[in-house]
Amino acid sequence: MGQRIHIESRFAQTDGKLITDSGATVDLGPADSAFAPYELLLGGLSYCLFSTFVSIAEKMQLAYKGVDMQVTGVKRDEKVATLKTCTIEAKAKGVQDQEKFKKAFEISTRYCSVFQTISKVADMEWNIEFA
Repeated sequence: MGQRIHIESRFAQTDGKLITDSGATVDLGPADSAFAPYELLLGGLSYCLFSTFVSIAEKMQLAYKGVDMQVTGVKRDEKVATLKTCTIEAKAKGVQDQEKFKKAFEISTRYCSVFQTISKVADMEWNIEFA
């Protein structure tokens, strides 16, 4: 049996809150300080991809100082507007071996479960810029 994942959702009139079993929270809703559904999805993608990358980078003994990601989704125009495209622009900082970094990132896209899930409905693209 696979890993169990659980989250509690509490909603008021127009906003809500997600609560993890450990007590972490995320505000939901139309306010500027809250997350909308697709923002959560793209945020989940970026963190899954990064945490997968960290694991691979450690195995490859890859040195870097940080990675910033800009994740952009474009929805279809249909009534049920699923993602059409998803683009990840990564900015890598303090990288000593750029080719090794690119290889680790590419492997991460193959092993990140959220990337693979979204890729079933959207065209996925990614690019790395080195700072």
